[in-house]
Amino acid sequence: MKPFNTLTTSVLLAALSSLPAWSSPGADDQIKQGDNFLQHTKITQAIAAFREAIRVDPDNAKAHERLGQALAANDDYDTAILEEKTSVRLDPKYFLPHVVLGQVYSNQNKPEDAVAEFKQAVALKPTSVRAHLDLGMMLTTLGRIDEALAVYKKACELAPDDPAPHSNLGVVLQQKGLTKEALAEEQQALKLNKNLPEAYINMGNIQAESGSFDPAIDSFKKALKLIPNHPNAHSGLGFALLKKGDFKEAIAEQRKAIKSFPQFAVAHRRLAEALNKSGDSKGADDEFKEALKLAPNDLTSRVTYGEYLSSKGQTAAAETQFKKALEINPHLQPALDGLSKLKKGK
Repeated sequence: MKPFNTLTTSVLLAALSSLPAWSSPGADDQIKQGDNFLQHTKITQAIAAFREAIRVDPDNAKAHERLGQALAANDDYDTAILEEKTSVRLDPKYFLPHVVLGQVYSNQNKPEDAVAEFKQAVALKPTSVRAHLDLGMMLTTLGRIDEALAVYKKACELAPDDPAPHSNLGVVLQQKGLTKEALAEEQQALKLNKNLPEAYINMGNIQAESGSFDPAIDSFKKALKLIPNHPNAHSGLGFALLKKGDFKEAIAEQRKAIKSFPQFAVAHRRLAEALNKSGDSKGADDEFKEALKLAPNDLTSRVTYGEYLSSKGQTAAAETQFKKALEINPHLQPALDGLSKLKKGK
């Protein structure tokens, strides 16, 4: 399963101690064995172990939930959904199936369904920091910034010593235009964990968006020292270099990001922008299309591609992109502005 936010199998497994125990001894042994396989990304073996647990104890909600996780990790989303829904039916108070369902729906580009599941997870387990973080990330993706802000603030209250809520809060504060406050949250995250690459990446993005390109480059390079092939760090570094006018290096960094994570839609979009700046219009068009193929609901890609098409005189195609963006978010100001400019130009 493609990564969602910072949610990973190991994080989900870390929640085991707080989960109810439904298992007969045989099923419990199989679940533990499956968990071990899952932690070591031995997906086929994990699926077999969880299926055996279900054979031993067909009404074991945990076994169905775990099987759903493993199937999702194997990109078998349809069956994963069925298993998670079975887990919910067997134990309606169990929050973790809703987390996994939210993850799956996110990866299927069903953001509203994902939000509904993450909200249910939060309702069932109000103290779950992870469920709050996942909900906040999905709300941010949908542009529901005020809601995301409230969710992340709650996560900070729940776990003041956890750097992740502070780092994510910094992202939405920047989207609210509160750069000073956003940087303060990233600094707090790094105070709690100086080796958190995501905080350096978020700080770099905030710095770059506010025009502080040299500090941004430094932040991205610090992230790359921690994780040399981190796609977000390479892409962020490329973005900052593009803003400084270094098109060649900007293109190189985006290609590094894509090599590390070929499905990284943002890197494809940023590569398109860099190629356009360097004079490669065909390459730019191809990368914009690839970005939207990978992430059809990415509003920034829609608007940026629309602006690109408009600059090339392709007004009908540009109008289509702006309208598609507004289908996702009817109040998206950049898309509304883009349409307005097209109408004035007619």
